[in-house]
Amino acid sequence: MASNDKKNTDIPTQPEINPDTYLGTQYSQVVSVTVTDLDSTFEFVYVNPQTKKGIVVSRVTMAAVAAEDFAKLVLKAFETHRGKKSKEN
Repeated sequence: MASNDKKNTDIPTQPEINPDTYLGTQYSQVVSVTVTDLDSTFEFVYVNPQTKKGIVVSRVTMAAVAAEDFAKLVLKAFETHRGKKSKEN
């Protein structure tokens, strides 16, 4: 039986996030980015300095729109950080 009701599949722009939930922190020196028309995948890699071998510690795939917003957010965070450092000096 088909329904004419449309489900709201939009992701809220300001979702409620529980700060007590996380999977842990991983350290990475390298990130690989793969982009398609629909999404982007980020592979974060840790390279052991003694063996020079890398392992993927996390892989995140997100919608293209979210990935573009993420890139802008990262750049803005660095600009803010640099601004704070220049005020300290």
